[in-house]
Amino acid sequence: MKYLYYNSEDYLCFEKVDLSSTVATYPTPFYIYSAEEIRRNCKDVLSCSGSLDFLPCYALKANYNPSLLKIIKQMNFGTDVVSGGELFFALKSGIPPEKIVFAGVGKSKDEISRAVNEGIYSINIESKSELDQVMTVANKLQKKIVIAIRVNPDIDAKTHPYISTGLHSSKFGVTRDMALQLYRQASQSSYIEPSGIHVHIGSQIETIEPYLATVKFLKALITQLEDEGIPIRYIDLGGGIGIDYQHQLNGNEKPNTYIKKILPGLLKPFKNEKRKVLIELGRSIVGSAGLLITKILYVKETPHKKFIIVDSAMNNLIRPSLYNAYHQILPLNHKENLTEVVDIVGPVCETSDFFAKDRSLPVLNEGDYLAITGAGAYGQALSSNYNLRPMIAEYLVEDNRVQTIFKGESIETIASKYKT
Repeated sequence: MKYLYYNSEDYLCFEKVDLSSTVATYPTPFYIYSAEEIRRNCKDVLSCSGSLDFLPCYALKANYNPSLLKIIKQMNFGTDVVSGGELFFALKSGIPPEKIVFAGVGKSKDEISRAVNEGIYSINIESKSELDQVMTVANKLQKKIVIAIRVNPDIDAKTHPYISTGLHSSKFGVTRDMALQLYRQASQSSYIEPSGIHVHIGSQIETIEPYLATVKFLKALITQLEDEGIPIRYIDLGGGIGIDYQHQLNGNEKPNTYIKKILPGLLKPFKNEKRKVLIELGRSIVGSAGLLITKILYVKETPHKKFIIVDSAMNNLIRPSLYNAYHQILPLNHKENLTEVVDIVGPVCETSDFFAKDRSLPVLNEGDYLAITGAGAYGQALSSNYNLRPMIAEYLVEDNRVQTIFKGESIETIASKYKT
């Protein structure tokens, strides 16, 4: 099914919506998401599970818009949260507590208490101090809580250093030896059930090899734990499966995702085990479903560069500035085959405020509109008010309809938060 394509008149379409019509109605910049693309990605995940006892959990940090959470909930996903705020949004969106896992290295006492009181599926433990805190809270509340120890397998996920989390130099997880100590400690508690094991080696991973090395590591550790009389009832494999940021324009075919390339092989070693398997996916669920639409304000030429200055900025989508990440950029009206090499930059007063450098694009003019693709994950969720720029609106495409799912901020809204 067509998803992002140029129609016969060379206008860019998103599902059944001509994006040139949206910019005539809604001021730029704005985010726009495809409900059907989110559903397709969820279906791809579910199709890989076969007869496995399987709980896919959407990683809320990728995009927490409640309208998107509602769609994902309808696809029978749980959620992976990493803060009290995300836990609040998950519960408010109707995600059952028994489908929520709580990860992250710095959970506060109040966050842990909320999680225990709500009866979520599990808390992923990242350190001895955190286990001590969870045990203290559970004892005080006299409520049982299931935990998983996040183990750091010291495996290189071959991704950007800022999103590689499985090495011993990372702040995440504990070593194998420490994990064994924590399982032994937790198994002595009346209120802690250490029946899970958790691992997450990084994000935007494009090959299966790091995952298979992780599976081998986990299986050996599980065998050792069960030999000591500590049964492991479920395995949380984390997430990190990437998306194809370079080829979002797909014509008649859905762009190749890494879900079907990686997930079947990752789940296969657990098919014959009587254990529940969890997966925590964010980017691969919503990444391809989002676009950032922006308008060209000015075209500026210097002796060395041609700059296309747009009305969105790094405060709206920081990934290029933060990771030097690539996002395919498409004009809403594909007018000609002539191309030129340009930098796409925003108005924020930082040299790092760019979306593309030395990119070959069709000749662009002031007043033209662009779609920055693959922006559904870590776009609005990482946005800020830097340079006192308000957060921008978000819209959802359902069939041929566009609805507002976040109206954005005004500078007056921001000002009202401060005492004057």
